[in-house]
Amino acid sequence: MQAVIIAGGKGTRLRPLTYGCPKPMLPLFHRPFLEWMVERCRLAGITDILLNIHYQGQQVKDYFGTGDRHGVSIRYIEESTPLDTAGALKLAEPFFTGAPLVVFNADILTDLALTALIQFHRQQGSDVTLTLTRVEDLTPFGLVELDASQRVVAFREKPSPEQAAVFLSQGINTINAGTYVIEPHVFAGYEPGAPLSFERVVFPGVLQRGQKMAGFVWDGYWLDVGTPAKYYQAHCDILLGAMPYNLREQEFCSPREGIWIAATAEVSPQALLEPPCYIGHNTSVSATARIPSGTVIGAYCLVQGAIAPGIYGEGCLLQGA
Repeated sequence: MQAVIIAGGKGTRLRPLTYGCPKPMLPLFHRPFLEWMVERCRLAGITDILLNIHYQGQQVKDYFGTGDRHGVSIRYIEESTPLDTAGALKLAEPFFTGAPLVVFNADILTDLALTALIQFHRQQGSDVTLTLTRVEDLTPFGLVELDASQRVVAFREKPSPEQAAVFLSQGINTINAGTYVIEPHVFAGYEPGAPLSFERVVFPGVLQRGQKMAGFVWDGYWLDVGTPAKYYQAHCDILLGAMPYNLREQEFCSPREGIWIAATAEVSPQALLEPPCYIGHNTSVSATARIPSGTVIGAYCLVQGAIAPGIYGEGCLLQGA
């Protein structure tokens, strides 16, 4: 297996957070979101990673290098201009080994079992396997319809509320969850270096050619972290245990359940901390500090008063009220 991580977008929905940082390099607690994705690949036994970059891509290259430090091999697919959702895959074709490609969008936080997805793809004998998730509100999403054998039979546009009610009554409630397994031959015939869309071209083309596309429905945790509100929710969900995530417990002390304090942080015994909250490395919390539930404070911060819930990045002076 080879992994392809699509990480070249500008992250416009996450502005202003992405003005100086590419979206996948935004921190999830104390490490970049993209590092979590790379680790997921390694733990699933996928160590050959093709990483698509464009917007502020040098930051990504500087951090990951060849991937050796992370136990993987990383090669970069650089877009000079954006090539839509699938154009980077065609650009990466010279690096394909012939093995199936596990394709990730670099803004999805999920506990998806990659080994189960890969096994399903092989058992189905699919040309393409889409990971799907169920949603209650269908109106913001395009739908993916399956038959009884888990084969994709149709893609449906975002429904109106009336149409959504009909689809729900028929048990049609699955949407594209942003992780795919694709056989490399699917990209044959497309022009390299030209914009190419999974949703509008590649996936409909697979159905039109009569190739097999299966849907792997995952009922676990799934979140698109592409907005500031969702980015904040991701941190809260991890602190509350809704999303499994390695906070590297050996580096933290927890005076009580739901409070994470880095071993190098200094927290006054008189400070008031309400779970769930997180205190980063080398941060100082004074006796007058009041840290409410749902607060994430990065490294090298100074907290001296009552602050509002939220995410505070590295090096903040938080004097509060």
